[in-house]
Amino acid sequence: MMTVIMLGVMLGFTLGSGGAYAHKDATGIVKTRMDGFKQSQQNFKDLIRAAHGNDYDTVRTLSVSLTEWGQQMQQHFPAGSNQPPSEAADTIWSDASGFAKAIDDYINATQDITAAAIAADKPAIMAGIKSTSDSCTSCHNVYRVK
Repeated sequence: MMTVIMLGVMLGFTLGSGGAYAHKDATGIVKTRMDGFKQSQQNFKDLIRAAHGNDYDTVRTLSVSLTEWGQQMQQHFPAGSNQPPSEAADTIWSDASGFAKAIDDYINATQDITAAAIAADKPAIMAGIKSTSDSCTSCHNVYRVK
């Protein structure tokens, strides 16, 4: 069952990767945040592969990187930074507390992966991967325009 979930996560990232073309016209803070999301997406893919390979050190390193991205994320959305090709929804600014909670959910999920990797607890890592993926999907459903 977990393999099916992970295949779904990977498929979602693959289908969602078409946004790379939008990055070519991005500048300033919009480019910085788009690049940050692109890097976090790659790190998450690599983390999933490492988890399947029982490479707990790599899982830990990548989950810490994802947590650090989450801790920086909100500063990449200053007011007035929604010019094209930004995919940010206006709700980021009109519902700032909801956006902050979505980021906190992401951070908590990535920290769960880190703790599980330190304990070499593969089932907990996989649960953390699902929670992280769910937090991304939930946030994108409200705070991202495609």
